[in-house]
Amino acid sequence: MISGMPALRRYVHRRVGDRDTTDEIVQEVSLRAMEGNGPDDADGFLAWCYGIARHVIGLEWRRRRRARAQLTLEDPSVEGLHDPMAGPDRVVDARVSLERALGNGDNAALLVRHYVGTSRDLAGELGLTPTAFRMRLMRFRSSARARHGGE
Repeated sequence: MISGMPALRRYVHRRVGDRDTTDEIVQEVSLRAMEGNGPDDADGFLAWCYGIARHVIGLEWRRRRRARAQLTLEDPSVEGLHDPMAGPDRVVDARVSLERALGNGDNAALLVRHYVGTSRDLAGELGLTPTAFRMRLMRFRSSARARHGGE
């Protein structure tokens, strides 16, 4: 089990993304694996641990959904769920944010229309092939990611 721990940790972290949650789940998987009778070979044992991890992750997500559903607005812990920086002067309209990330309103409108309509129809309207249209969208998205990451 020890030799497979880094691989198990990476596997869990890719699925949960949070270091603390990863540590908790890896600990739970380790306990369950030590209690059970897993395969004797190293590869089989690691695959078995991955299966346990999938099960534990699923249980954790269900537990969290239930906890959120049981919260009432009067519950004091709800105060911790809001964003203290999201006052009216700090809230930005999503479309304005998208236009800023893409560089202009035409690119944003095209991207929005892509998700509402079909790529083939939009490509025809612009006089592009469907492949050229998809490449243009990929460049918009790439540009938006670069600008968003640079801020």
